[in-house]
Amino acid sequence: MRVPDSLWGIRCVWLRYFDAFKKDLSYYIVTMFSEPVLYLLSFGLGIGSLVGALEVHGQSISYRSFVFSGILGQTLLFQGFFEASYGGFIRMYYQKIFHAMAVTPITLSEVLWGELLWDATKSVTAAEVVAIIGVITGDFAPITPLAVLPLCFLSSLLFSGLGLAVAAFSQTIDQISYPQYLLVFPMFLFCGVFYPVETLPKSLQLFAWVFPLTSVNSLLRTITLGFPFQIASVPILGVWLVALVFGSRRLMFRRLVK
Repeated sequence: MRVPDSLWGIRCVWLRYFDAFKKDLSYYIVTMFSEPVLYLLSFGLGIGSLVGALEVHGQSISYRSFVFSGILGQTLLFQGFFEASYGGFIRMYYQKIFHAMAVTPITLSEVLWGELLWDATKSVTAAEVVAIIGVITGDFAPITPLAVLPLCFLSSLLFSGLGLAVAAFSQTIDQISYPQYLLVFPMFLFCGVFYPVETLPKSLQLFAWVFPLTSVNSLLRTITLGFPFQIASVPILGVWLVALVFGSRRLMFRRLVK
């Protein structure tokens, strides 16, 4: 199929999801704004008042700014994973949307690309909201929402791919809880969202760097806080991105094509 035709099919899938999304827009806006604000209040202001400033890579930074940059990465993880895993499973298993669209002129490949791009869109939007709030509070420079956009998009695709792969593996919606607690929450806790990875023991540092969120947080803090660029973040992120995006599509094809 020609590329313009494929792009038309992917666009149709994305627009279908957007039309459905607009019906619950008020709910999404409330949840999108409330989560980062609650994290900021509880960790940035609460714990931040006890911790004060941090010394990271020879640079003194307020704990609130450090946490805010971590919340940016955590938002990409949670929004991308949960939208693709639970949302993708519901659309595939209960609503049969994947099957319904695949019997139209739109191919299954286009359906899955549209799914990934839609999941990534919601994740990027939520992260941009966090970045804008960070600008308003004075923790980020005004250019930050634009500066982090390319990295946020690639990271959103990565975590959406992880969620879609989980949806493809899961036979019931309850089974999504296993990777949620065994993979997503460990990333949330050990990949530098609330404290520098360097404070962990060496063995746990190596464990943390295996996961993509550590690389995402490292690059985000380079952009938002001026931390030193850690070149290892790029290949780690690249390998995870390719493996999860294309791997999740392959797994979904196996699940849907009998």
